Amino acid sequence: MGRADMQYDFPTRGRSIEDGLAARIRDPLWLLARQWQFGEYVHENVGSPAWVEVVSEHHRIDQWRRDDVAPWHPYQVSAEPLERMVEEHQGGPTPRLRLDGGVRWARAVGADLPAFVSRCGFPDADLVDPLDRRLRRAVPDGAVLADTLRRLADPAAAEAELAALRLAAPIAATAEALAGPAGAWLAWWDAQVPRMIAEDEDCWDEHRMEHTVALRASSLPSVELRSAGYADGRLDWSSFDAVTLPADRDPTPQVHRQFAIPAPARFGGMPAPRLWEMEDARFDPGAIDAGPIDLGRLMLVGYATVYGNDWFALPVRVPVGSLNRVTACTVHDVFDRTRTLPELTVDVDGWNLFGHTRLEVDLLPGQERPTSPWLLHAPVLPGALEGPPTDIVMLVRDEMANLSWAVEAVIADGHGRALDRFERWAAREPEPPVAREHPQYVVATEVPDHWFPLAPEQLADLESIRLRLVPLSRLVDGEPVAQRPGGTLLPAGDAWLYEEEVPRAGAQVVRGWRAATWYDGRRHVWQARRKRTGRGEGSSGLRFDHVIGTDPA
Repeated sequence: MGRADMQYDFPTRGRSIEDGLAARIRDPLWLLARQWQFGEYVHENVGSPAWVEVVSEHHRIDQWRRDDVAPWHPYQVSAEPLERMVEEHQGGPTPRLRLDGGVRWARAVGADLPAFVSRCGFPDADLVDPLDRRLRRAVPDGAVLADTLRRLADPAAAEAELAALRLAAPIAATAEALAGPAGAWLAWWDAQVPRMIAEDEDCWDEHRMEHTVALRASSLPSVELRSAGYADGRLDWSSFDAVTLPADRDPTPQVHRQFAIPAPARFGGMPAPRLWEMEDARFDPGAIDAGPIDLGRLMLVGYATVYGNDWFALPVRVPVGSLNRVTACTVHDVFDRTRTLPELTVDVDGWNLFGHTRLEVDLLPGQERPTSPWLLHAPVLPGALEGPPTDIVMLVRDEMANLSWAVEAVIADGHGRALDRFERWAAREPEPPVAREHPQYVVATEVPDHWFPLAPEQLADLESIRLRLVPLSRLVDGEPVAQRPGGTLLPAGDAWLYEEEVPRAGAQVVRGWRAATWYDGRRHVWQARRKRTGRGEGSSGLRFDHVIGTDPA
């Protein structure tokens, strides 16, 4: 027997969406009522769209620069994809090309090769494969050889260069005999060597380990597209934000008028337009696992089940590598009536998914950032082949040492092969054990030589902190040496990072080769850098003021 003040409460929120998506069958009157509830008896005096007239403006992207202070450089869409233009760095002859150049000249010069090997030899480098060292000792370095052959091909400097070669080793050939092979070799070399990337063309931001780039059309100087955080390998329109600037001249667009036939937009799992039409059995929205607080998934299911045949899609041709804006869109229905739609990609209320956010607008509290009416059709690659990384740097936080670290896990050796620095450090000869009669005081424990500390540095505002890469002194043959990074991802000089670039999960920066084919069939090969999510925190084993006990008996 229950108490008089007790009551039973039933929850109004369920933990499943199956009941809401189910179409339960009752009596025939209930079926008619459900059709009336869904508005299937309401007559609409409208016609289906028959054809659409679209008027658009286009501006070709023909200029780019690294950031907002660098000069503008010309850009041609037909020359290279956008990813290579942004990612390529350093340039010049690759290690493989330098070796190929030496082998090619060895076949051409014959018995006079020792003089060129002695004068144009490869520099000493730390190599992974011993066979690379033997081969590099047998042929000249193509990068150094090119300067020597240019002097031999010059009649004014040929005799002096030949005399310098004879000091290294005997040469039987004359300057006139070497001029022909030297000219042929230089023609091949100049066609193979990639161009050097200038400093103002390198889009890599070493303080954030990301790329920054800006694009614009010279015919539309008032609109500039900026990408300040490109790091994942695909540079599409969604990577850019728009900045509207004052212009000193009016834009000169290319106006295109097109006609297209619209078709209903379809997607996988789309519900049938009629209530009692049989659905596709391959998709079951009721089987979607969504909790009461999983709002994103519930909104997606709600959109898919409610908005079915309300959208139409039509093709609009725009040039690749252009800024586009639809200025007029007129819909003609089957009753020969017309309806003009407002200008597309403009969201007067604020943010728009399919549009470039404007960065120059000063926002009020609670105001959404507006959207630019221009949309970029970026000249990007559909895909590219990526080789194994030749350089890997891990940015980790070490809570036990209260420090952040830049770990050079892999660097490229002198031949371009990946050199594992941890394996090299672990394979070193350990110091012989020392017998101790008394405890020994150690100022700091040993840290691997490929770990470089990122020391926090407070700025003048007394609030912001950045991480500065400082060398860690280590004992080499009994002498303290401040070791510097040996790869290319960490700068050898004064370098620092923003504190937020080393999160608790860490970050991983890699460098490797990419190969792709552009739309004209030409092959493009370049080196690219990436920043990926890290593997969590790390531990360097660094301890200060440490006491080592005596050895056990």
